[in-house]
Amino acid sequence: MPLRSIQTVQNTHLFLALFISSVLLLAVSANTRYLIPLEAVIRWLAQPIVYIAHLPANAKDAAASYVVSMDELQDRNDQLLKDVSRLNATVAELAHARTTIAQLGNALGYIEENRRNQVVCEIVQVNPNRQRQEVIIDVGARQGIEVDSGVLDPWGVYGRTVEVFADTSRVLLLNDERHATPVLLNRTRQYFIASGNGSDEPLTLDNVNLSSDIQVGDTVVTSGLGGVFPEGLVVGVVETVTDIVAESIKHVTVSPSAHLKSKSYLHVIGPVEQP
Repeated sequence: MPLRSIQTVQNTHLFLALFISSVLLLAVSANTRYLIPLEAVIRWLAQPIVYIAHLPANAKDAAASYVVSMDELQDRNDQLLKDVSRLNATVAELAHARTTIAQLGNALGYIEENRRNQVVCEIVQVNPNRQRQEVIIDVGARQGIEVDSGVLDPWGVYGRTVEVFADTSRVLLLNDERHATPVLLNRTRQYFIASGNGSDEPLTLDNVNLSSDIQVGDTVVTSGLGGVFPEGLVVGVVETVTDIVAESIKHVTVSPSAHLKSKSYLHVIGPVEQP
């Protein structure tokens, strides 16, 4: 008999033997408890093989979970950065609000303390000439207003009266080129003159020495000199400081605190007694 035929017969016999053995084992296992110890031993021996067989799938799942976790962490990090940016913006707004409240407190504090000597008024006319920052208010000599009386709005120094009629007065605004206000820096107590430069332009401090200690953000208040304003009323905040070395001076601009373009209620204060 050829060798290939012999191998085929042997394979067939082996298959039949394995099949019959499997059927017998299933029958014995289903109807008796004799194979339970053997099953336990086989299961124990097969555990390492099953663990090794599952290693690639477990590694793949772990890698996918790691990638998802990194993406989630990156998303959370981006969200936290956005939250920090919003918080920083809120802190800056609160700091600005605190500064504004302090300025309003100074001005309104003076108004409350000296209300008996003040006259509340409204603007009835604005000078249309852009070269002249002037308004007409609805109080005059009959209400006790005098020339060179200081005028305030709720936020700070607004201007001074330059002409008084029976029931109206002409007010020169703080930012008019003809207006000069004696001031001092609240932080260093240095005295200066703040001059107007026209509409939409900040005030400037005149003749500031190069060695003067002035910083952006310094509060500028009235000095009490000149007899128009008492000491301590808010004029504005230092906006820019530029050294002009060739002339040994500083160019300092001040942003007025008063709302010079607003038609809010104004307060006219009486003359200030000089010491």
